[in-house]
Amino acid sequence: METASPPKASETQPVKQMPFIRASRIHSHARLWMGIALIASDAISLFLAGLAGVGLRYLLGAPVGPMEPLLDPPMYLTLLPLLAGMLAVYALRGLYPAVGISPVEELRRLTTSTSLVILLMTGVTFWLRNAERYSRLVFAFSWAFALLFVPVGRWITRYIAVKLGLWGEPVLIFGDGPQSRQVYAFLASHPEYGFRPVAFINGIEETPVEQEGLPVLADLQTAILHPALQGVNTAILLPGEMPANLRTSLLGSASPHFRRLILISDLSWIGSLGVTPYDMQGMVGLEIHQNLLSPWQQGLKLTLDLALSLAVSLILFPLILLIALWVKLDSPGNVFYRQRRIGRGGQQIEIIKFRTMYVDSDAILAQYITEHPEQKSAWDDTHKLVDDPRITRLGRLLRRASLDELPQLWNVLKGEMSLVGPRPFLPAEIGFYQKNLTIFQRVRPGMTGLWQVYGRASLSFDERVRYDEYYVRNWSVWLDLYILLRTAWVVLRGEGAY
Repeated sequence: METASPPKASETQPVKQMPFIRASRIHSHARLWMGIALIASDAISLFLAGLAGVGLRYLLGAPVGPMEPLLDPPMYLTLLPLLAGMLAVYALRGLYPAVGISPVEELRRLTTSTSLVILLMTGVTFWLRNAERYSRLVFAFSWAFALLFVPVGRWITRYIAVKLGLWGEPVLIFGDGPQSRQVYAFLASHPEYGFRPVAFINGIEETPVEQEGLPVLADLQTAILHPALQGVNTAILLPGEMPANLRTSLLGSASPHFRRLILISDLSWIGSLGVTPYDMQGMVGLEIHQNLLSPWQQGLKLTLDLALSLAVSLILFPLILLIALWVKLDSPGNVFYRQRRIGRGGQQIEIIKFRTMYVDSDAILAQYITEHPEQKSAWDDTHKLVDDPRITRLGRLLRRASLDELPQLWNVLKGEMSLVGPRPFLPAEIGFYQKNLTIFQRVRPGMTGLWQVYGRASLSFDERVRYDEYYVRNWSVWLDLYILLRTAWVVLRGEGAY
């Protein structure tokens, strides 16, 4: 994918009965219902994975080796009670109802838990009488299908529940400032996290009636007694935006009204995927894991890059040849477009793409900006144009499907790029990265990255830089796997591409 970058309710004025208020009444036991929904989803997904494993083995026909037994499908129904063990392990890993867990962490817990239980199930069955009758391939196939079906089933369950307005527990946001609004914006755009803001508490007497469509209350006691806010058990606290009187009341007699208090740190640059908390007799310590400094993790990332890029290159080789021929026939010029970008360690690399623009693109752009001066601000902000006159007919198709990036698999195989990472930027764009330049130069740039799956060309350049910075500071192999999976979904839907 190509680079381009909170109200007080008066006594005389009733609180507006919006959908989130009604939902907060419905979901006084929201966590319980969300947990039940996910348990049902996981049970169905695991059953389907086992069924698919047996079915695939059945389609293979005769045993593939002397150690592979004849298939007796009904025999595997005796293993169904073991699925309860899988669900119990998920529960022990905090996956019910998984409120507030990032998609990356959920993917990690699901993968490790599923793999461990399948391994144990395999071992147990081979200790049972007549265990030699169970097919090893069935367990292998079922494991692979479970790794796919369970996360997808959870995504579908959340998606449907969100659309029906049946997902998320009501929460109060304590704060009055840009960070509290940022928290609201994040939760509103990511309802799958399971938090549904219903009101702001700011501790200020002179306050507007509404903010972001939610009621704003001046004091905690009003919120506790408010009939529309009954059953709210979770509060999100932003200490830097809470006046002293609000902090005092929250820590006093009012705090027992909330089962869960979530503290938002001012250390936003740290992120959360690489942080471990420590209790030092009431003081909170945070250990920041510098995964980028771990040779083992870097080696694992490199191995993953080489293995996946080689496999994808071999599978897509005929498509790459077909696109190359099509580019040649579509418009005059070279098949490939080469451009100098900044890579790891500040070294310049030459990335390769299929050419998607006319050969005189610079002149075309200059003339277009001159004739359409209203587009200059859009170009300066994102380095992208919705109707870019430089792009060929085939180029628009290739960009929308991100097929123009396929030649960069060669850059990955050469060790210049990674499948996932910050996008390689132009030497002229160094100024956008300012003091964080050294952070980006610690990793190889990637074919895809975090901002590509959260907006692509619709994001401003500054937003892309922030997404890339978050990726570098919170990098892990699990984050890479999540981005790769989400990239496939975004590309198939053509989101944010032009």
